[in-house]
Amino acid sequence: MMTGVGASAPLGNQSGETLFDFENWVRQAPSMLHLTDAAGRLVSVSEAWLAKLGYSREEAVGRRISDFLAPEFAGPVGLGNGEDLAAQMVAKDGRFIDVLSSGVLDQDSGAPQGLAVTAIVDVTAMKEAQRKLAAGASQYRSLVENQVELVSLATVEGEFLYVNEAHARHFGKRAEEIVGKSIFDFQLEEGRVKLKEHLRRVCEARGSLTNENQVVLPNGEVRWTSWTNRALRDEFGEVTAIHSVGRDIEPIVEAERRLKESEARYRLLAEHSTDMVLELDADLRRRYVSPACREIFGFEPEELIGGTTGVMSHPEDSERLADALQALLDGRADRETVVSRRRHRDGRWIWVETRYRAVRDAQSGATTGIIASVRDISERKAVEDRLAEANQLLEAAAREDGLTGLANRRTFDDALASAYGRAQGDNRNLSLIMIDVDGFKPFNDRYGHPAGDECLRRIGKTLAGALLRPGDLAARYGGEEFALLLPDTDELSAAVIAEQIRRTVMQMEIKHEGAARRIMTVSAGVAAIGRRAHEGGPAALVQSADRALYRAKRGGRNAVVLASTSHAAGLISPDAA
Repeated sequence: MMTGVGASAPLGNQSGETLFDFENWVRQAPSMLHLTDAAGRLVSVSEAWLAKLGYSREEAVGRRISDFLAPEFAGPVGLGNGEDLAAQMVAKDGRFIDVLSSGVLDQDSGAPQGLAVTAIVDVTAMKEAQRKLAAGASQYRSLVENQVELVSLATVEGEFLYVNEAHARHFGKRAEEIVGKSIFDFQLEEGRVKLKEHLRRVCEARGSLTNENQVVLPNGEVRWTSWTNRALRDEFGEVTAIHSVGRDIEPIVEAERRLKESEARYRLLAEHSTDMVLELDADLRRRYVSPACREIFGFEPEELIGGTTGVMSHPEDSERLADALQALLDGRADRETVVSRRRHRDGRWIWVETRYRAVRDAQSGATTGIIASVRDISERKAVEDRLAEANQLLEAAAREDGLTGLANRRTFDDALASAYGRAQGDNRNLSLIMIDVDGFKPFNDRYGHPAGDECLRRIGKTLAGALLRPGDLAARYGGEEFALLLPDTDELSAAVIAEQIRRTVMQMEIKHEGAARRIMTVSAGVAAIGRRAHEGGPAALVQSADRALYRAKRGGRNAVVLASTSHAAGLISPDAA
């Protein structure tokens, strides 16, 4: 039986020499030890004990051990029998020190009768680390629960350990209904092999990897989703979990499908888009380069056509880019998004975001080429880095519209002023889309406010899904009016996005008996400032888009009108579909 402080055995007859030896042994021990009698009084303490608590030997020896314990631990005996008993000791300066105590000598060890030696271990640092870890976990949970992105943690095998509310809402379930299930339960069967291969790559990578795949909702609907995945590792480098952040990109994929169906329209947009469009063959040689390469890289299209893609990449990004391209060529991925640095003609490095899509033979399924779009995000990257350093994520949660989850009016005004200043200073494009829900007041009066709120939430989700880049912003401007702010986007490209939103809202078929089409529709006005025409300030841009919206409403609604035109029509005139 271990004997600690408070042992009830009486003090037997011991030779003075034996007691003296034990006192000296305790005193010279390199760790925290104390020797106590049956009454709990200190007979001897080690130098380490005195140094830790700050007392002199005269102040300690002869006093009860309970005098040196925090009140809640200072019972009639103090530190008692047993191993690893948790307590708090009080230093001379008043500090509380978390400790674990255990008896180190028993009756058969030769120790003097009625005396006990107790070892003390300072665990204050460990306790503080545990408290900080718990606080960090709480802060992380608070942060991700307020995000509109789909956030999850899963095991290496794909079992969900945690999902935030946005993730649960997207799949029409409660968070506790998803935790414990497998990622593969929400995937199309034919896509599970590719997803498993992607997760293997994530576990091998030292950074994050992006993947786009189709998920299945509880109602059977299949939607494209973009995921950024990162492996979390322990101190030994072993993968403990996979952290994922996702967003619904179904509207983007649908827009790409429509562009593919109309090659002429695609080429028209490519020639006039501010994004650089590339067509690569199976050997990764450029077969087509759009004119936007002049603005992004300083080269003429003819100088780039025929060359191999990737040669302008930064050495630190080359391997990641090569892996993404190889995954497309091997058929392991249909789409890849890569953020990397590329060399400008003048020698500087610029940050670009490149979206790749594999082109496959209809019969064999073999990759015959790759279509890519390149966007200069140098300014956005610099802003993102500054925001990360300032930890603006928490502030952003307070700047959202409570009903739709979009940015609120205050956030929009700040973003507009900032984006306008950058566009004016750097001679860049900036587009604004103002959107109004047609006949919303009669809808609200007929179906009630809950139905009206749900209508606005669904339309807000459509707007959020239409954002192609992190630098774009969708906001609830007020009431049933919304706004999309699109930096580095010309008026024609913005009109394509507005037309996509208009059609998507119609396809939702929100019943509205008071409307001409018997369904809910939206109207949009598009305005932009060009590279050489920055006049009037942010208010003028809003006013210009608002006037175009007014013409769309006056012209019969359910239309997209450009501020630079005088007729109520979108990029393609609205039809009866």
